[in-house]
Amino acid sequence: MAELEEIGERATAHPARAQNLVYTLPHTTESIAEFLTPILSRVDPSAGGTQVVVVTRDAETALTISETILRLSGPAAIEVVPITSAGRAGRIFRSRPVLAVAGTAVELSGLVRASLLKAEAVRTIAVAWVDDILGEGEETVRALEALLGELTDAGRVIVARKATPALENFVERYARRARRTGIAETVAPQLPVDYELPIIRYLTVARSARSSGLRKLLDDLDPPSALIVARDEAAASEATQTLRTLGYHQDDKSINVIRGEPGNAAAHTVIFYQPPVTPAELQRVAVAKPVQIVALAAPGEVAWLRELASGSLAPLNLHGPERRARDRDEAVREELRAVLSRGVPPREVISLEPLLREFDATELAAAALHILERERAQRRAAEVSPPPAPRPRPADGERPREERPRSDRRDRGAPPRGRPDSVRRGGPPDRQSGSRGGAPRRDRDRS
Repeated sequence: MAELEEIGERATAHPARAQNLVYTLPHTTESIAEFLTPILSRVDPSAGGTQVVVVTRDAETALTISETILRLSGPAAIEVVPITSAGRAGRIFRSRPVLAVAGTAVELSGLVRASLLKAEAVRTIAVAWVDDILGEGEETVRALEALLGELTDAGRVIVARKATPALENFVERYARRARRTGIAETVAPQLPVDYELPIIRYLTVARSARSSGLRKLLDDLDPPSALIVARDEAAASEATQTLRTLGYHQDDKSINVIRGEPGNAAAHTVIFYQPPVTPAELQRVAVAKPVQIVALAAPGEVAWLRELASGSLAPLNLHGPERRARDRDEAVREELRAVLSRGVPPREVISLEPLLREFDATELAAAALHILERERAQRRAAEVSPPPAPRPRPADGERPREERPRSDRRDRGAPPRGRPDSVRRGGPPDRQSGSRGGAPRRDRDRS
């Protein structure tokens, strides 16, 4: 709360009308308060209308901004309404005044087209984080440009992770003569010459499901000791509650939750409850040389995490159908490596040589692997299916079924073979006539 008051004091130095600003900040909740609190401090509730518009990459980021401002400022302060759906938000706009909103460019453009978001009332439009939004594709970029074209009289606040040529081009087009502030830490600490950054593994989770991801991760890895790094108090509290749910207590020294920098704490496994946001934050953890480092990352955070890890990043697949399939494929590859290391007999090589004129060697290997897998599947199916039941042995004095006369094996309901069609259709002969081909029995009795 003291941090929020300090930010508010700095906001009083801003003029009444917002000016163009460019923030270079990491994607954290503290950064949200850094650039958004001064903007909200200039909102005039008596003027009415939506005065602040925050453009985000996705609905999850809009929800995070709304939750952060509500947690820091309280319900009595200016709230930021997340626009996760333009249709649902339209009902809110019609029911009460909305002073600040956050959402994607596509959803916000829908509110402008519906005349629910009045362009003349907007004082400030913030784009957070612009480098993430520009990476979403042409459709998103066009929607952002169209929205900025509608809100021409509003001040521009551009937030980015780092300075790039794409950012400079965007600022030149939409926020000229902007003042720069909030430079983030982007320089990593000096590491030993022989030190190599270990492979960072990540587990993809939804932003709202990090606690569930942490539980699955601990069950799957089962580390002897772990250090869970949370960036803010809310995340640390959520991670602590997850550990208590799993049966860990506060006096359990094997699993610890810390907020901020881990320092020199040693642990078998370091788990970033939220991905690191600066190279320094990641490398300070790596210097402690844990056995493994894992980060819980939302899909939109993977690209930035890969950049921080300098490419030393690999996905972590928990045990399940996909993991079992990967393990099975790796077992086949190991089997092939063993055969190749022992040497392939010349006869097999010579027999496949004519096919090299028509197909690539990789295709031949894949076809051979397909035949191998098919044969193994048939063998497993044969082992699972029960063997056929043996035929019952005949009793003493009874001939086997295949040796019985044809008359004994014939179905009584079926017509005799070799009879004319008229007899077959008419039924048994004893019901039609007294003898084969003779007159009916009723006529003989009368005579």
